[in-house]
Amino acid sequence: MELSNSVNYLCSTYGDAFADVYDDWYQQVTDVEGTADLISDLSGGLEVLELGVGTGRLALPIARKGVPVSGVDASPAMLKRLAARDSEGLVRSHLADMAEWLPSGPYKIIFCAYNTFFNLVGDDDQERCLSLVSDRLSADGLFIIEAFVPSNYSYLPTRGVESRHLSDATVLNITIREKMSGVVRGQSVQFGNNGVVLRPWRIRIRTPDELDQIAAIHGLKLLERWQDWNQSTFTSSSDHHISVYASANS
Repeated sequence: MELSNSVNYLCSTYGDAFADVYDDWYQQVTDVEGTADLISDLSGGLEVLELGVGTGRLALPIARKGVPVSGVDASPAMLKRLAARDSEGLVRSHLADMAEWLPSGPYKIIFCAYNTFFNLVGDDDQERCLSLVSDRLSADGLFIIEAFVPSNYSYLPTRGVESRHLSDATVLNITIREKMSGVVRGQSVQFGNNGVVLRPWRIRIRTPDELDQIAAIHGLKLLERWQDWNQSTFTSSSDHHISVYASANS
């Protein structure tokens, strides 16, 4: 089975493939309430930009707290779902590759939740995104990334298959890990009443230290690192992190 080769895998591929199941599959994967509370508190009521806004899972709860919210996503299918959910027009959405373009801002908070930053898989996509972020933050602005912490990454198998059972389907998750690049290519194969649906995905994994290094190159310094949105202490055994960066010149 072909695992989303580089010829046909685009910045919009993941979002277009998962838009119809995203809210069902991922609504509970992170702390929506905690995310909305912390982002709104840190914003001080000033405008927030979400990278990879998707269906508005996080942007809408933040906007409903009275915080102006914009969002960027490369997937038309995701933004179509956001528009359907956002009947009040609370979120200003932009169709764009976040490695290529971001609205001018400036923004008090720019954030990228639930491993979304890892969806930037081109050779220098993450670096170009950080350069844009650095340019779009206000003088006292913050950039916040949520991601998992790779554990013993170099010792993980290069190929794997996992399965999970949903109420109306079974999903096989097939992965290939590229040792040199850090890219993991995958295919979620869904078996259900409607037959077989293929949902390709790809991520480029970074450790927290690696994120700090590339952020520093683009003028961003680490201010805080927590284990969760409740600001629990990050430790060497944490498998998840919320990292907060500011301009190195601030």
